[in-house]
Amino acid sequence: MLIAIGRQLDANVFPHVFDNGVVMPSASDVASSALGKETDDEQQRPRGPAAGSRKGTARRKGTPRRSRQAGASARISGGLLRTAYEAQIESLEKAYPASRVFPDDDGMWLQTESSILPGLDYGATFLVALPFAPGAGPRAWGFWNDPGRPLWIGPRHTNFFDGSICAFSPGDNAWAEGGDLTSLIDLYTVWALRHLHLKALGRWPGRQYSLPPPNEALNPYYRLAQCHDAELCGCGSLTARYAECCKPKDLRSDFGRLAQEFVRRMGGRLGDRKSPLAIADFATGQGAAPSIRDVHNLMAPTAELPNKPSKEKKRHG
Repeated sequence: MLIAIGRQLDANVFPHVFDNGVVMPSASDVASSALGKETDDEQQRPRGPAAGSRKGTARRKGTPRRSRQAGASARISGGLLRTAYEAQIESLEKAYPASRVFPDDDGMWLQTESSILPGLDYGATFLVALPFAPGAGPRAWGFWNDPGRPLWIGPRHTNFFDGSICAFSPGDNAWAEGGDLTSLIDLYTVWALRHLHLKALGRWPGRQYSLPPPNEALNPYYRLAQCHDAELCGCGSLTARYAECCKPKDLRSDFGRLAQEFVRRMGGRLGDRKSPLAIADFATGQGAAPSIRDVHNLMAPTAELPNKPSKEKKRHG
């Protein structure tokens, strides 16, 4: 099943996400027009949690649900963000029954769990900071919730340098601030499945992006360090593998010089990405939910909130 879903993601086909975050292959092999939008628009026959999902998570009773469609939502004004998010908690808990909400002075925390695949012995826990201030956007972290060894999910496709989830690009029109929270967790769930695919099969499935302006000059270094030959190229190509696309050109670059320039511009090395200690403690039950302002890049006390966040900061969704 993991191989089948990976092949569909390579073809830009978004899989189905069922209750409890169980991911299954899409019924259609037609590529979607935007990441996160399921490809068959026909109404699915009502179904509950996918058969064989991880024990302990299928808690919902009542009318079964069909798989959900993720998609973009119109941007919402700051005064309505709190109302929009709070009004969705009940529906989110129906789709992700293990969800919990933690209030914060600047917004709310969501803690959710996804089974990822039917029969998998462990799943993923997501911690999502949802500021009520417009423009900040959510900041999320993922952890494998293996009882014996909870582990941060990364570093591939996580933000610099706090290790938060980088699940889609704004240009994908997959989700917008104030949008459907269940769709957002669906996107994080598929991001975790991509990590599982990388772990099990050695390659990242689906489209990838390199660094956006003004750091595009660093992309040869970034791609050489991050992309595997058989993966779709980090330039964003929908069809070309890295080995046959940008790699020959990247190999002609001065890798050492670009590595030094990366540290100078970005403030750290690629390998420095990790979740903040307060987030890790929260995820493992060793600490309370931290202040959103303390862990959100755009809301930190020492940072100035720009009028329009950069693509890199917003790419996580």
